[in-house]
Amino acid sequence: MNQRKEVNKKGQRLIVGLFFLILGVIFLLAAPVKKLKEMVFSEMKLAIYQEEINEDNTTINSVPVENIVTSPTDGSTPPVVIPDPPKISYTYVGQLSIPSIRLKRGFVSKNSKYNDINYNITIAKEADYPDVPKGNFILMAHSGNSYISFFDNLYKLELGDVATVSYEAKAYYYKLVKSYEVEKTGKIAIFRDYNKKTLTLITCNHNNLEHQSVYIFEQTKE
Repeated sequence: MNQRKEVNKKGQRLIVGLFFLILGVIFLLAAPVKKLKEMVFSEMKLAIYQEEINEDNTTINSVPVENIVTSPTDGSTPPVVIPDPPKISYTYVGQLSIPSIRLKRGFVSKNSKYNDINYNITIAKEADYPDVPKGNFILMAHSGNSYISFFDNLYKLELGDVATVSYEAKAYYYKLVKSYEVEKTGKIAIFRDYNKKTLTLITCNHNNLEHQSVYIFEQTKE
């Protein structure tokens, strides 16, 4: 009888031991699975965000020309039509929005070949991305009446105007605190508060093509 009780106790210990072993394995596996799940959801959220940004922005032709129709003088052959150039599809990683001047435009990543002032609003090579603490996100674009003159209306900005930068599915809010002009020399001095996260916009001066205009925004809230 005692021997049977001893066997039962050993069996119970074995079951309890297996139970805690299984719990331990589940606990060890749960953390990586949770991390993987969070990573997958994060990537999905970012992919959806980038798709929405792409849909929100107009696809731009590489060279904006109208269809050209040429007709031979003798009428022996039909007219020749030269079509528009092929369209370029961009993968935007974020978007700049300034409601007061009705500006809303996406930007590509720094390492994209389309991060070029002749295609898009351009991130300067010296710029920090908006998620960098106390960083300076520097964007440049043309002014004028060209189809790529995305910053043509910056001269209408007033102190206190608000800009929003969406990046990596997060919004960053800024307020215009100063603007100034610099002569075109190939280099631009940026005067900002290094204790604050800032947004700097740079474009050609609206009235003087020999100068550039610089607009400094400071983040208003995280």
